[in-house]
Amino acid sequence: MEILKETIEFIEILDYVTIVFAFFAMIGTFINFFYRRKDSKLIKIYIQFPDGSRRLVPYHITRRNFTRSELFGILRAIDKEGSFNIKYTSTPEFFDDVLQVQKGKRDEITIRLETDDKFNWTEI
Repeated sequence: MEILKETIEFIEILDYVTIVFAFFAMIGTFINFFYRRKDSKLIKIYIQFPDGSRRLVPYHITRRNFTRSELFGILRAIDKEGSFNIKYTSTPEFFDDVLQVQKGKRDEITIRLETDDKFNWTEI
């Protein structure tokens, strides 16, 4: 009878331990959800022309997939010749803008064209 009583006490302790671990797992899940909720957000891409006009690119990309190479792929899809040359994409400011989007501090990026940049906007 003594063994049965000890076994029941041990199982009760394990129940409490399980409840505590489940609580911490729940908290961890909510924290992860909170930090990852922005990953599915669509990022808008704008192109600003030398005359000051701005156009929204018809393609969007999720923050989780937003990289410099993905952005260049979208620009190549618009410039059917695929041989664009945009000075802004080689500046530290561009890399900082990409990083700000990846960190979740911005939800859009604007590619600024200069008069001597080579980029042909093709309607999609």
